[in-house]
Amino acid sequence: MIAIIKKNFLLTNKITNIKKIFSIITQQIPRSIFTLLDSDLFNKIVKDKLIEIFVIKKRNKITSIISVITNKNYNFLKKKIFFYLLMKPHKLLVNIFFIFAMFGRSSNNIKSNNDENYLHLLHLIIFKDYFKSISLKKKDEIINFFLRKIIKKYGAKYFYLCYEKDNLKAYNYYKRNKFKFYAKNKNTIFVKKRFK
Repeated sequence: MIAIIKKNFLLTNKITNIKKIFSIITQQIPRSIFTLLDSDLFNKIVKDKLIEIFVIKKRNKITSIISVITNKNYNFLKKKIFFYLLMKPHKLLVNIFFIFAMFGRSSNNIKSNNDENYLHLLHLIIFKDYFKSISLKKKDEIINFFLRKIIKKYGAKYFYLCYEKDNLKAYNYYKRNKFKFYAKNKNTIFVKKRFK
């Protein structure tokens, strides 16, 4: 377990209510593949350490949620989700185009001689109301500070991720924080950043 404090904000990976985290992710990111899962499967994915969840808190209120996954676990997770959906044929058929689009994103995963250098940032949710008392620059510094701590925990050097082209908030955040755009397809932007 980690617990790191910066300017009254606490980063921790001690999650006491996974169902609540699942609910926040699916509400805040409605085009996430996780919206097709149920909270029990999400709980198992977290418990099996396929993904790791971090929360940033201020006065015990969640101000941000960050989830990460290694390249190795990312491929395993895709298979797990695929087999889960095979057992739910109605959900599979109704969402077939959405599912193909989600799985198609992986074709732009980072290819590297050392996959351990890269950590996939699955979700980054920031509740800006909790940062109103500080400047945008200070807010970004706090988030980046915690991202560095997370990536250091994995011994990686780069974060990479993708987001939808029409997600202006994500575009502004990643551009402002000097994430590099390295690929795109019809609906998705792929970015990466080295953290020293």
